[in-house]
Amino acid sequence: MKKVFTPLLTLLFTSILLVNVSAQTVIYTEGFDYSAGTIPPGWVIDAEQPPSWSVNVSQMAGGTAPELYLGYSMAAGLSRLVSPEIDVTGQTGLIISYLQFLINYEMDFGEIIGMDITFDGGTSWQTLWEQPLSTLNIVQGEYAYYFAVPSGATTVQYAFRYDGNCYAINLWCIDNIKIETVVNNDLLVASFGGNITPSVGKNENYTIEIINGGLITQNDYTVGLYKEGGELLSSVQGSSIDFAEKVTYDLTWTPEEDETGNTVVYAVVQLNGDEAVDNDQSELLPVTVQTEDIEPIEIGENFTPVKFVPYNFFQLYSHTQTLYLADEIDANGEAITGIKYTAQFDEDEEGVEIHLMLGETEQNNLTDDWLDPAAFTEVFNGTVNFRKGLNDFFIPFDNAYTYNGGNLIVQSVKSYTVAQLFTSFICTYDTASQRSRAAERDDQPFNPLSIPPWGYCVDLYPNITLLYSNSTVNTSEIQQTVHNVAIYPNPANDFVKLQSDETIVEVKIFNLMGQLVKHQAPGTNEFDLSVTELKSGTYVAHVQTAKGLSTQKIHVIK
Repeated sequence: MKKVFTPLLTLLFTSILLVNVSAQTVIYTEGFDYSAGTIPPGWVIDAEQPPSWSVNVSQMAGGTAPELYLGYSMAAGLSRLVSPEIDVTGQTGLIISYLQFLINYEMDFGEIIGMDITFDGGTSWQTLWEQPLSTLNIVQGEYAYYFAVPSGATTVQYAFRYDGNCYAINLWCIDNIKIETVVNNDLLVASFGGNITPSVGKNENYTIEIINGGLITQNDYTVGLYKEGGELLSSVQGSSIDFAEKVTYDLTWTPEEDETGNTVVYAVVQLNGDEAVDNDQSELLPVTVQTEDIEPIEIGENFTPVKFVPYNFFQLYSHTQTLYLADEIDANGEAITGIKYTAQFDEDEEGVEIHLMLGETEQNNLTDDWLDPAAFTEVFNGTVNFRKGLNDFFIPFDNAYTYNGGNLIVQSVKSYTVAQLFTSFICTYDTASQRSRAAERDDQPFNPLSIPPWGYCVDLYPNITLLYSNSTVNTSEIQQTVHNVAIYPNPANDFVKLQSDETIVEVKIFNLMGQLVKHQAPGTNEFDLSVTELKSGTYVAHVQTAKGLSTQKIHVIK
């Protein structure tokens, strides 16, 4: 498998997936409404070993059946599926768009795929896009590319290129191809990404890619980084950009203390006279701003997509344990407050039940058996949302874990009601390490407090970022907790009832960033606490009575 390391903190959204593209007049369409098993009329396969391109009665690209389809075969080498000639007389700039979905095979032989165009009947080709096939899918969506028409050109042809062994693919589906003219003035945000867990007082760069989708060269425009509510965080004056050209900008944000917690950031390009304002803004990037004392530890040496650790979505329930070695973790005596993974999902998956436990061991592999979770500490028990595409995702711990310098074990248990065929978590392959153990099934959930009755070892571990602090708000107070207060219903959406055999002197509600979000002094043994103004999530209630401090979690669901 190819080992290509991509730093977690600089991961970009897919840069070739565009929406709200600007266009004026459609000059060509292709919907592949032909008999199944045939190559569309006028198309040719240019290859010594032709792969199995044909029309298929399916609609996996996102359109309606039929669609263009490439399945796996034993064909190898360079091939192009070439379109008929399309009249572009008098045109100067065009955009080609289409629906696409590529389902990959879990083997990488170094294949390259892409899309090319030619204005001279195939004597020379111009690349619109290309990428290593790798083992990740290309998620379902609309993809679009701008290109200039050379002076005097009268025809264009486009081709889908595959270079390598076609056995290394499952299928490649394409539909609803269009070529359109473009406007004069149009800048758009093509991609945007950056750290989803920035810390207070620390500079973070967010990368923004701008494309000129208009015919006129632009010199006077602004690129800005914004926060939820339209607050401008930073901006830069743009440089000269020609039609179909891409320019990348890094904008800096230094979060302040009052910005801790969950928010979103996004990018905007501003051009006076822009004729397609719908594409001026990026997608929203959810971020969780950490307190100033939070530091990251990144663990992972390469980029290996894996479908079964730490969570297996092919089946409803999964249970994994993974070892991270002490020499990979420089945080002895510190409190680990959260964990980040990187994953690709073909669809949004919301409300996935996740249970996380952490522990330590002197073992450096899991060859013999599972470790007993009886000695582990629960750090998270709730739901996680996974976004479509290749993204980092962050799980903030309900309870910080004090790391004592051993080999760290991360136990991950997942329950979900829907099987998702195509998910990949980015891992590191470590030969003969036996770093992870996994089990999965569909009949019933796993008990996170019990050892699964079966399992298997793999030489893989998920790439992670551990967030740690030596001054976590909750840890010292949790150690002095007494249990004389009942809080129910939990989860709640309107209110929770607090009852105690002692007078409740004071109640403080903190979010997981340690921020005080609610404070009351009831002076009674029983009262109702409203949570209507709190967002969905997990909070920590500090309830002071005559017997001491009771610290409990409250789950708010809206």
